[in-house]
Amino acid sequence: MTIFSVLDQGPVRHDVGPRQALCDSLTLAKALDRLGYARMWVAEHHGTASRAIAAPEILIGRLASVTERLRVGAGGIMLPNHAPLHVVEQFRTLEALFPGRIDLGIGRSTGANNDLTASALLREPGGQSSFDRQLALVLAFAGLGPFPAGAPAGIQVMPDDVPSPPVVLLGASTSSAESAARFGLPYALSAGFRDPALAVAALRRYREAFEGERAHAILVLRAWVGEDDEHGAAIAASERLANVQQLAGDPQALRPADQALAHRYTAAERRVAEPLDLRSDLAGGPDLVRAQLTELADAAGADEVMVVSNTYDPNDRIASCHRLAVAVGLAAPVAA
Repeated sequence: MTIFSVLDQGPVRHDVGPRQALCDSLTLAKALDRLGYARMWVAEHHGTASRAIAAPEILIGRLASVTERLRVGAGGIMLPNHAPLHVVEQFRTLEALFPGRIDLGIGRSTGANNDLTASALLREPGGQSSFDRQLALVLAFAGLGPFPAGAPAGIQVMPDDVPSPPVVLLGASTSSAESAARFGLPYALSAGFRDPALAVAALRRYREAFEGERAHAILVLRAWVGEDDEHGAAIAASERLANVQQLAGDPQALRPADQALAHRYTAAERRVAEPLDLRSDLAGGPDLVRAQLTELADAAGADEVMVVSNTYDPNDRIASCHRLAVAVGLAAPVAA
């Protein structure tokens, strides 16, 4: 049976602000806990007007405290911004407080919206150190692999009486899929803004090249489940407009769906909107989204589907997750 999960990017409403977006994450977590989703991950972004979560390691603890069975994790920690030892100790601390419910997803970007923000985040002036070496250090400190040559072995990693949580590699390409396979890690592939066939090929390559005991492939999709097809497309409009504005160099928080639908693109917005590949987006009624999701997950051989459902109205996001849960058999038809 396919596992279903949710990735929260902390969508910010233009007339409310990022503080409320963090509170919305707590409300979402409680709903997902009731609806039968396996896990909720939170993403790391910096300097992005439509994204509120800059410190996922802090939010994860709060999310775990207001839920009972839901696994909570980072989707992910952007490793170039962090010292590998500190990452492992942060997540071991979370594991000690919430045993068996924490995940550590690792990404290779900075999560920043521009070069200036990225340079302020990087620990090493002048650029990133080798991502593979940083990842190897995380795995070594976590007790999941050997130390790379020249690394400071013999360090006591605290708390040392709890295991490190599972490490998952995040990516969006065949190259990152091969890295996950080489390290023997679960792999979460983001299919947003690309040909679905590329996502299918990357996850198939991950399985072919996997070196370890058991592969686990997570397909991350943007999905909005409305009352019907028209409503599903409408609640997707706020996020899609924010994406275009970000790419056009005019980042904005999310606008209400009716404003997003009525928005007339500027010339700069049209230039970035026209080439955007939205073929992997799932926006529609429950039957349409279920059919498209099932087809893509089956083709990719995904063990798990994780959805991103950013909306202007946080109630629309919860309702979308509820409709999806009902459509795929996670929840009863009556909302909790």
